[in-house]
Amino acid sequence: MLTVLVFIVTLLAAGCSQPPGAGGQETMKVAVTLPPQAEMVREVGGGHVEVQVVVPPGADPHTFEPTAGELVRLSDNILYFRIGPDLLPFEDVLVSRLQEIEPGIRVIDSSEGVTLLASTDPDERGSPDPHIWLSLRNAEIMTAHVRDALIEADPANAAEYQANSDEYISRLREADEDIRQGLSGSGVHTILVTHPSWGYFARDYGLTQVAIGEEGKEPTARELEHLVNLALKENIRVIFAEPEFSVRGAEVLAAEINGTVILVDPLAEDYLENMRRVAVAFEGEGETS
Repeated sequence: MLTVLVFIVTLLAAGCSQPPGAGGQETMKVAVTLPPQAEMVREVGGGHVEVQVVVPPGADPHTFEPTAGELVRLSDNILYFRIGPDLLPFEDVLVSRLQEIEPGIRVIDSSEGVTLLASTDPDERGSPDPHIWLSLRNAEIMTAHVRDALIEADPANAAEYQANSDEYISRLREADEDIRQGLSGSGVHTILVTHPSWGYFARDYGLTQVAIGEEGKEPTARELEHLVNLALKENIRVIFAEPEFSVRGAEVLAAEINGTVILVDPLAEDYLENMRRVAVAFEGEGETS
């Protein structure tokens, strides 16, 4: 009986050690930190990947902490696409713990090759802005990392990964050009936001991002006066809030300028379409300019 059990365990271990895609049936288990990354992996990997997202929709990646059970599930993945070192504090701890549990997991730095901006968040002062995915230019770099990692892990399907990557990057570039044209003709120069997530987006399209208060908190009397004067000067009537944070501060300012609050989601999983939606929302400022 013992001999049979040992034989079964040996067969299972051999099966687990087969390269992904062997026999044309297996899928690679791949983890990503944020929902937008899941689209990039699925677009490149197609039916060869099964994607697990670390930070669920609605959670704040700045304060997220995975449970012990989530760590165990994550350790079952072959690849983990993190945002990058020193960008999201929990990632650094997570990677260290993951590699202790499963030394064989390959961790890919999605920020490698990205020109990082300094964060304007008071809680992150002196640190780089972690919101690298909110730039279609950066998304090209991130997609290339996905392609290269999948090809290395599963060379049998390299041609498919390359073709999928080329097609997705083409769509990223098309969206980038459409957004550039739309914003350049909108008359919008400044966007008011409840959280400074949009620095890379603003850089790409020549916008100035101004955050009101801290993470949705009501601005102080002095801050409110400054923001009201700015809104009047720039003829701004919209404040952009995020689902992960309170809209209280945005509503206070909106009342002062007779404006409105619009939700824009930096963590939507339908990444490419969401970037277009956000751009259209920002362009809408031009109607009041």
